[in-house]
Amino acid sequence: MRLSRAACRCSLITLTVLACSVTARGADSLCDPSNSNCRTQLLTLIQNEKVGIDVAFWFMQDSRYMNAIIQRWNAGVPVRILIDPRANPTYVGNDQMIAGFQQAGIPLRKRTASGILHWKVMLFAGQNTVEFGSANYSPDAFVPVSPYTNYVAETVFYTDDPAVTNSFKTEFDDAWTDTTSFTNYANIVTPARTYPTYPIDPSMNFPPTENFATRSVARYNAETLKIDGIIYRITDRRHADAIINAHARGVPVRLIVENNQYRDPSYLWDSWNVDRLYTAGIQLRWRGHAGENHEKVTLLYGQNMAIFGSSNWTTASASSQAEHNYFTTKNALFQWFVIQFERMWQNSNPLLAAETTAFAPLPPDVPKYKSPASGATVTTSTATLTWYAGPWAHNYDIYFGTSPTPPLLAANVNLGPSPSTSTLQKYTTPALASGTTYYWKIVSKTMADMAAAGPVASFTTSVSTASALPAGWQDVDIGAVGVNGVASYANNTFSVVGSGTDIWGTADAFNFACQSMTGDGQLVARVASLGNTNSWAKAAVMIRNGLSANAAFADMIVTSAKGTAFQYRASAGASAINVSGPLAAAPYWVKIVRAGSIFSGYVSADGANWTLVGQASIAMGSTVEIGLAVTSHDNTRTTTGAFTNITR
Repeated sequence: MRLSRAACRCSLITLTVLACSVTARGADSLCDPSNSNCRTQLLTLIQNEKVGIDVAFWFMQDSRYMNAIIQRWNAGVPVRILIDPRANPTYVGNDQMIAGFQQAGIPLRKRTASGILHWKVMLFAGQNTVEFGSANYSPDAFVPVSPYTNYVAETVFYTDDPAVTNSFKTEFDDAWTDTTSFTNYANIVTPARTYPTYPIDPSMNFPPTENFATRSVARYNAETLKIDGIIYRITDRRHADAIINAHARGVPVRLIVENNQYRDPSYLWDSWNVDRLYTAGIQLRWRGHAGENHEKVTLLYGQNMAIFGSSNWTTASASSQAEHNYFTTKNALFQWFVIQFERMWQNSNPLLAAETTAFAPLPPDVPKYKSPASGATVTTSTATLTWYAGPWAHNYDIYFGTSPTPPLLAANVNLGPSPSTSTLQKYTTPALASGTTYYWKIVSKTMADMAAAGPVASFTTSVSTASALPAGWQDVDIGAVGVNGVASYANNTFSVVGSGTDIWGTADAFNFACQSMTGDGQLVARVASLGNTNSWAKAAVMIRNGLSANAAFADMIVTSAKGTAFQYRASAGASAINVSGPLAAAPYWVKIVRAGSIFSGYVSADGANWTLVGQASIAMGSTVEIGLAVTSHDNTRTTTGAFTNITR
């Protein structure tokens, strides 16, 4: 669809009259390859050029362009071409186009920076015209295979607006003479500038020197009326987050996305972002026609702004790749894109072809279990459930228990996808009882909450070789623990496994290996290790006035990542009090002492030199419980504290 020099008589309301042009200005022309041959105009510009042609492309596969450019070169018209041979392995024929230009003697420079050359630009010096947009120079990007039903949706823009054309002249010269990001490829010795250095049109955006995402997000955040977009690839969450925020503040949003990108393992975060947009309530449609949606267009109605060019919503397109984008408020260009978007969204083209269909989120792959193998025997105190999730799942429901239909243990555990077969998801079970058969199942879920369930698998634990606790000791869960704890003793080591929210506040939840003590006394232990289920997971020596959850207590703790502390509750149901000790972690020595109503907590790095951390006066009965306490600070799972060198 071309923007003619004459005023357009087609109605903006009658969207079916699509062959008519919308007036922008004499200098601007948009062509729609869904129904028009957009290649002829470009070939005509090449054939009519007499002063100089500058070309930059990510890939070229249509030899018509190469042949036409070589003809002008052979006729004495200067030509310069920027290329990126890294496109060769993916885009068949690009190497042949480059070879053809090289053999003709045309000067070529290639991009060597980490970000690719993503330009699609032809600049015609004598006609003061530039062509750019989203369309690569392939046979199907400029001409439909069949109108409306089999085409590549692209932005093809021509302009002789001096501000825009001169911007490209300066940017091309900058790239041509850049010896950091580009290097000579063929037929050139010393690259030189061709044009005067012009100011860059403020409407233009040229990554990587300018950030596309930063500028775009600022515009989304400023929008108050409506946002529409046709976006090929979405892997940069900054765009998705800002669009979701716009929707949340009441701005209507409609997006057309590309089906193939949604399930392309090379760009697995497209699915993550699109599913997030869908879950947030954004209206989504995707391609219904054969071909591809390759456009990158955003319409901001309150600002009368159309954003279009080469950048996808990706981090590479934001500030790594060489890109070109236009943030234009020209009303005719904006209205042209509005008509195009409405036609595609409403499927209102003359042939009644379904250019778009309602987006339907897809499920993830079924998880494939790796270990424990079904029917295996497990000899450890916990098991690590391990599976391959595939690229599309992000959250997981974990079912685990002793029933053949295991109950839900943890919901929506965010472990992310498996981008490769060597990336596995893992979840550690609570403490296992010996000689017991356990059953487990994983349900993988996308960010749109689409699910795929794995089968139920099982394993059996071996009979424990750990001895019972020493005479006089008992093991008990205190308070409302989420997962039952267990304590064992072997090789002079107490292993205390506990869940629980915390030993804190007005009531506690933890596992306690303890014995009764009458009168004064103390307990010394070396905390050899402590699992890091939470930075506040605790292993402690404790004196407690009974086994109720809200009982008075005094303990000396070592945490996973918060250091040591003397903590106590002065009376039943009172709030616990903390006295911080050294910022140390296991292995570390702790001691709790009772002398009448005075309770004291000590720490030591070596078990010989002790430091008093805190002391409190607490009214406890003459007979109390003294022992080893562990809380995971995560009531959905357990942690293990290992205690050695126990003395009373």
